[in-house]
Amino acid sequence: MTVNDDCARQRNGIESLVAEHKSLTATTARTERQLASLKAAHADPATIASVRETLSAEQEQLAEIAVAGKAAVEEFQGECVGEPLPPGAAAFLQAATPATGRGADGPGAGTPRESQDRIVP
Repeated sequence: MTVNDDCARQRNGIESLVAEHKSLTATTARTERQLASLKAAHADPATIASVRETLSAEQEQLAEIAVAGKAAVEEFQGECVGEPLPPGAAAFLQAATPATGRGADGPGAGTPRESQDRIVP
């Protein structure tokens, strides 16, 4: 496999992570809105707890994607010097911290937590 083939493979992997992150962020935002609605309606505590668990799992998965994205981008930068990053990939560099696997920003960051562009739970 040539360097160009390897860089193309890595680029495809990063693009997949960016797309997965974007999709899951939208899902997480919907879950956050659902939880807020349930709380406002004073829904059954078991229902609220179930939605909280779902939200927590989604947020954890977002954090894992951020860590994987950061590692993929760093590998790409090391092996494909001079190649531009795929759209949205640079945000992974600020996304995760080694100690917690969570960070303050991710693809599309800079908007309120309730938006569809946030990684941090």
